[in-house]
Amino acid sequence: MKRSLATAAGAIGLCLALAVPAGAANASSEPTSYTDVTIVGEDPAQAPGTAPSFRLDDRRAQKGLPKESPQDVQERMDAAVTLHALEREGRTARTLAQQGGRSGEAEGGVGIRRATPDINVCMGNDKTYRTYGWTIDHFFHCQGTTQTLYKQRCWIFGCYPVGSFTFRATTIGQGYDNQRRIYYGTLLDKIEVKGDVSGLRLRHGISCDNLTGSPHCNAETGNGRTDTLAEWQRFNASYHWFNTAHEGASPDKRAYYNITQSFTGIQGSRTKSLTTGRGGFRCDSATYIPGRSSACVFDVVIPVMSSISIRDREVRQTAGNIRDAQFRPRRTMPVYAAKDVPGAPSSGEPLTRNYYDQATQDRSRTRVRAACERYWPGYAQRGLQCDEYPFASTYQSAGANPAHLNYAVKAIPAEDNRKGGEKIAEFYKLDRILDSDPFYVHIRS
Repeated sequence: MKRSLATAAGAIGLCLALAVPAGAANASSEPTSYTDVTIVGEDPAQAPGTAPSFRLDDRRAQKGLPKESPQDVQERMDAAVTLHALEREGRTARTLAQQGGRSGEAEGGVGIRRATPDINVCMGNDKTYRTYGWTIDHFFHCQGTTQTLYKQRCWIFGCYPVGSFTFRATTIGQGYDNQRRIYYGTLLDKIEVKGDVSGLRLRHGISCDNLTGSPHCNAETGNGRTDTLAEWQRFNASYHWFNTAHEGASPDKRAYYNITQSFTGIQGSRTKSLTTGRGGFRCDSATYIPGRSSACVFDVVIPVMSSISIRDREVRQTAGNIRDAQFRPRRTMPVYAAKDVPGAPSSGEPLTRNYYDQATQDRSRTRVRAACERYWPGYAQRGLQCDEYPFASTYQSAGANPAHLNYAVKAIPAEDNRKGGEKIAEFYKLDRILDSDPFYVHIRS
């Protein structure tokens, strides 16, 4: 419901009230007049392209992912760099909330009243305020809305507003690594108060729905907040944590969840609620992520591997082979005029990790080594190794069946190849890339 409609209705009601003689109004309205509340949300930001799907079948099959332009992906990469740097410094909202206790108050009783550095990243991008928000990578998600809470006076002819409380609510979600746990921190800003809002209270809550039957999504003690508007202005934050048991679909014990937010206006015994926003996360207990036995991540996104740079001397040959494969495939080996290699953000065709299909990985290594021997005879005796892209650890590798030539090989120094492999493994670990998870590869200049 648009705020303009509510304002117009309120104006009509107010005009009717003013048109009735004072004595008549008092005589007829006293027995039936009462104070009520309503809440109205602004239309969400426009969402170009196709919205993501939060259906269970789509998420299990890695379908329904958002359609993005290269600029969209670049925005996510830039935001991720900032957010993960803040995380290393202990300056995220989740860290501050934990330091301040479950009430969100910092030590000494001083509230964390200003936007934390990480939530500023969310506030700075309009995509946050779409219906489904802005998922940056597996570990950060932004969501926001603008709401107006109206205090109303109602009588025989209807209701008219006597005061309003407008606010923008911005939520940042953060996944946990090594725990099946998820965090959401919400901050209210751009607060505008008009007229009489005395007696009004506001409740904020986030609900978590289990899509897979088991394990349940457990809301932790202290989630959400109900308070007077004065207290919301004094301390403008709300926090939610959820956790799940180490259960789910084999072999990685994956479980999928959706979340929705609700804002409820309260006036005495009367309440009006508005549900807003959509989002989802996945929890797993995969055993093949080194040093990280479990996690909860935001799965409706395509992560980007951007840790390899063409300027990094240690992996310059690896970087060059990937970049040529993505943008100059005809220059790569094996020769194939119609070669089309996936994986670049601009291609819209991500790679997907292959952990379980060892036969495909073995075929890939056999085929690429044969190709390297064909174009660089005796390369191994010269201290070189055969680099390949797409990686052997993806389902788009040279080992995929039916056999294809949409890959690139190059004999490069063994140390360069080893360092490149380390960066791939590090990305899989830090970004929690499971079997069949999609991802892009971006080579930095």
